[in-house]
Amino acid sequence: MIFNKNNNGSEEFRFITGNSYLNNDFGLLVNDIKIETRELCKIIGKDIYNLAEYYYQGKTDDPDYSELVELIQTPIAFKVVLNMCRKNDVTHEDTGRKVKIDKNYESIPWQWQLDKDDQLQLESYYRAIDILIEYLDDSEIEIWHNSEEKKRTESLIMRNAVLFDQVYPIDRSGRMFLLLLPFIKEAERVHIEPALGEETYSQLLKKDELTDQQKKLLEYVYPPIALISMSLAIRRMPLGLIPQGVVRNYSSSSQTMDASEPASLDEIKQISDMLMDDALEMIDDMKKKKNGSGIYPLMPNNDPRNKYMMV
Repeated sequence: MIFNKNNNGSEEFRFITGNSYLNNDFGLLVNDIKIETRELCKIIGKDIYNLAEYYYQGKTDDPDYSELVELIQTPIAFKVVLNMCRKNDVTHEDTGRKVKIDKNYESIPWQWQLDKDDQLQLESYYRAIDILIEYLDDSEIEIWHNSEEKKRTESLIMRNAVLFDQVYPIDRSGRMFLLLLPFIKEAERVHIEPALGEETYSQLLKKDELTDQQKKLLEYVYPPIALISMSLAIRRMPLGLIPQGVVRNYSSSSQTMDASEPASLDEIKQISDMLMDDALEMIDDMKKKKNGSGIYPLMPNNDPRNKYMMV
């Protein structure tokens, strides 16, 4: 475990999250820490976690991985504290679940207040993972760059969150990009490679050997990949996994107690279909660019000042 090395786990949690009391029994957090550690390892890989834990336990001090340790501790701590808060909203006793408060000085929060607080803490958790992935991408840690998690991105045209964010804003979220990888792969396999042809697609994968013409073609390739990926993700992924900034238009916009209600199935389908329709039009433009023909609007642009019209 990457906490409580000197029996100061509660202090570590307080320092990292700022909202965990020092008198909390650290032993009650251990199971949640183990669970969230496994969840984080699904994103960054077990080898990276083991490297940080090895350093944390004092088994090596060269090179210095103190920053890596802190960046791995942070998302785990945020998620564990959120879990603790949710479970402590009610007490669990032999006679059932109860709410205990001092009626003279305390009050039970409204559900919308709980939802808002949950969202804020989740955003802190997600952002902590994003910062960790940014650090790993910028680092020279070979274990990360040779990991299966990293190699999965190298077999695609859309390789990182920065490229994706340029055509479809995802808050430059590395975590979100890794979640989208299956959909990006499907978009490229089902739509992009058949449209470009196997030879052209293979050439575009060689990012360091591209001609100016191929680099220009990529400007037409990236947008449909992003839109198709999001279309698939919105249909298949829980919206709660997507950053709030990305899905803010997909949930209730009313400022009422129902404002936290998710978009309906019909709304999700409508949004997904809209993204897919836009992507298919972009694929037509991409094919025209690849074949060297001009890109023409589907409908003629008639000038109302003229006494004739084009059909």
